[in-house]
Amino acid sequence: MTSDASSRIGYGLTAQAGVTDHFAIAAGIYLRKIGYQFTTTTNTTTNVVEGGTVVPTVTTTSTHDDTRGRLLDVPVMVRYFGKSRHVPGSRWFAELGAAWRDSTSFRTSMDSTDATGVVTCCTAEPTVPTHRSALGYVVGAGLQFIDPFGIRVVPEVRYTRWRDEIFNNLSTHTQQNQLEANITLSF
Repeated sequence: MTSDASSRIGYGLTAQAGVTDHFAIAAGIYLRKIGYQFTTTTNTTTNVVEGGTVVPTVTTTSTHDDTRGRLLDVPVMVRYFGKSRHVPGSRWFAELGAAWRDSTSFRTSMDSTDATGVVTCCTAEPTVPTHRSALGYVVGAGLQFIDPFGIRVVPEVRYTRWRDEIFNNLSTHTQQNQLEANITLSF
C-alpha cells in the first residue's frame, strides 16, 4: 500500500512584465518536495511435519520503501487585468498559460523485517519515475494590491492540469489535477 509523503508547501520566484495597459506576461519557478512510502507484506506458508502430523507454519516478511524527490514547476501565463496598469489602486486579473514540470533528486531507502523481527536496512537505487517531466495547462485568477511605496501583494488561485503523471505504478500515482493558492510579494 502506498502512502503520500509529499509536502503541500512550495516556494519560488515570480516575474511579471506589462505588455499593454491590460495585459502582462507572468512566469515563475517553484520548488516542491514529493515522496511516497510503499509497504508490502508477504505471508509464506510452509508445511512442517511434527510427530507424524503436517502443521502449516506461516512466516511474515514486510518491506518498507521510502522514496523522496523534488519537483521544479515553471508556469508561463498571460494575465488580463481589469484595470489599466497606469491607474493607481488594486485590480483583479485572470490568467491562462502553460507549465513545465521537471522531477529531480530522487532517492529511495528500503528496509525489511523478517519473521523473527530482524530488520535489514539499506539505501537502494532511486525509483525511476514513469515520466521525468510533464507539460500542463494553467488557468487562474487573483488580485493585485499596490501600497503607496510600490510594494505589490498578489494573492491568486491557480489550477493546473498535467498531461503526464510523474509516478504511475501499482498504487503510486501523481495527481494530474493541481489546485494551488499563491501569495506573491513584489516591488
